[in-house]
Formats: sequence, C-alpha cells, structure tokens
Amino acid sequence: MKNIIIFFFSLILLTSCSGDSDGTDEIISQNEAPSSPSLSLPENDLYCSTNDLNFKWSSSTDPEGDEVSYLFELAEDSDFTEMYFETEISNLTINIEVPKGKNFYWRVRAKDDKNNYSTYSSTRSFYTEAEQTSNSLPSVPQLVTPDNNSVIAELEVELQWESTDEDEDILRYDLYFGTNSSPVLIEENLEENYYSIINLSPGTTYYWRIKVKDGNSGVTIGQFWSFKTQ
Repeated sequence: MKNIIIFFFSLILLTSCSGDSDGTDEIISQNEAPSSPSLSLPENDLYCSTNDLNFKWSSSTDPEGDEVSYLFELAEDSDFTEMYFETEISNLTINIEVPKGKNFYWRVRAKDDKNNYSTYSSTRSFYTEAEQTSNSLPSVPQLVTPDNNSVIAELEVELQWESTDEDEDILRYDLYFGTNSSPVLIEENLEENYYSIINLSPGTTYYWRIKVKDGNSGVTIGQFWSFKTQ
C-alpha cells in the first residue's frame, strides 16, 4: 500500500513539473522599427543653380538586422499634400530632375521587411533657379524669433522672419496664426517682416507660418512653427 501511495505521488509531481507545452510560457518578442535616417544632400534651404539634383541620406539600423528600404518623398509644400515624386528604394541616394523656378520639400523614412516604419527624417527645402526670362520665387521664409517649439514667459510676442528675392522684388507677407495646427490667415500683405501679437492665453500652444509674395506672381509658403506660453 505504501508503494502505491509513493507511485501516485511521484506521478503527480512529474506531471506538475513537466507542464503542458501549449506555448503560453514562451516570450513573444515584438519586431522593432528601424532607426530614422538623417538627410545629407542637398543642404537645407539651398538655392540650386541646376535642376538635376542628387539626394543623399544616411543608412538606418534595424534592431533585428532586418533588410531595410527607404521611402523618399518630394513635395511642393511642407505639408506633403502636393506630392511631386515618391518612391521606395534600397539605395541611399537618388537622382531627380525637377522643374526650374520652384520650391521643394523632401524627407525620407526607413522600412524593414516586416513592414515596420521609422519616424520621418527632418524636412529639408530647396528652390531651383528660374529661367532667365521668368521671375524668381522668394526664398523660403526663415524663422528669427521666437525659437520653434520654445516656451515664452510673456503673454505677448513679436514674430520675426526673413526672406530674400533674387530679383530684388519688394516682398509682402501673409501671416497665418492660431491655436490649431493648421492656422488661419490673420494678416495679409504685411510690408514688414515682423508682427506683434498681444493678449495671448497662458498655457497655450500657438502655430504660425508665413506666405511670401514678390508682386510678380511669385509665392513661397513657409513651414509651420510653434511656441507655447507659460
């Protein structure tokens, strides 16, 4: 009788230790996206005398060593809603001939063979030299103050920006401003490259952008900037 009890006890212990191999104890690792590439050429805000351009960026690394490809996007606006060209390639460079006398924006992101996407690289802009018989566009507006994504202590701010024109045309500015990430037009045909905003709300994020016009149908739209009040 004692031997029978020992036998059943050993059988129960063996069953509990061996467990049921149903895969519940396995650790499932999630495949991670590759790192974001960094843009190399052309430089940001470049005025290009040629319209046959070579774009370059750095390689991305993948945590699992998966094969990586790159999604290249070239647009005529900083929102990338007016796409001029886009493609997926495995190389770190691509050559594209673009129209003259235009502003362009470009960016790249990586994708592994498991369809995991990296975040986008930073966005760069450039503008191509126009035909000598046509009007050159104003340069892309550049931020002066306040710094992008900065926090300001006051409830008033002076917005400043700068833009140039190859034809030395007189420039006018349209200001888009608001608490929405797609700000609305609040001032049109400003003659100065600065504008004061008062009566801001505390603890609020504001967005703004500038449209530059040269008076000869040349229009350039800048990127979105933002700041936050304390």
